[in-house]
Amino acid sequence: MSRSTVDCLLRLEADAWVLRTPAGVWRQPHGGGPAPELERLAGDMPPRGTALQVVLGDGWLRYLVLRWPPSVRPGEERAAYMAHRFREVHEVTESDWVFAQDRDAVNFPMLACAAPASLVAALQVFAQAHELRLGSVTGDFVDRFNHLQRSFDETPGTLAALALVRDGRLTVGLWRDGEWQAVHCRMMSEDGPADLDHMLAVWRAELAPAQTGVLYAHGIAPVDCPDWRVVRVDVP
Repeated sequence: MSRSTVDCLLRLEADAWVLRTPAGVWRQPHGGGPAPELERLAGDMPPRGTALQVVLGDGWLRYLVLRWPPSVRPGEERAAYMAHRFREVHEVTESDWVFAQDRDAVNFPMLACAAPASLVAALQVFAQAHELRLGSVTGDFVDRFNHLQRSFDETPGTLAALALVRDGRLTVGLWRDGEWQAVHCRMMSEDGPADLDHMLAVWRAELAPAQTGVLYAHGIAPVDCPDWRVVRVDVP
């Protein structure tokens, strides 16, 4: 069974909250201020204690790939280093943002994400008000990657990327042998396919100039990326 049939799924889109439960779908426009508008979202809630799964649109988040320096030890030092990197790359601080990293990664490069603290607090209040159990809170790109991962078929040592377009935003993550190499998120312009081609060409030149990479494309019109094998993965 898919999680949407057994859980309560809440998605933050570019202009609205969308709540899916076994009883139906409800939508609450937010006009760019999602935290306060979440309180107005109404619908038939599942039984008390049901897990509330949350997917946040990438436009509300900040991503980066973390590479731990040898001198940085697990625990508080890594938390401080992650905060430093988000401040350095995205100019966001712990006072206004909540930081999280890939739980499965240990020492190799990992994907990290930052979400507005006010948004996370609003989710906690919403779950408590409806007596739901706040389960996973995931970014759109990570949610799609986790959903599609089993279908990826690149050979060992091959550069691979997932390009996701949703709500007019392009998010691209690059990995090799399960290790994240780069991630980029931007608004999709009229030259989006050309921008993607350029991005992939730069990454390939830096990391594997003699290799053909694999691009998994979701939500983007057919693209022709030289030296990349393009696989469409547009599934629900």
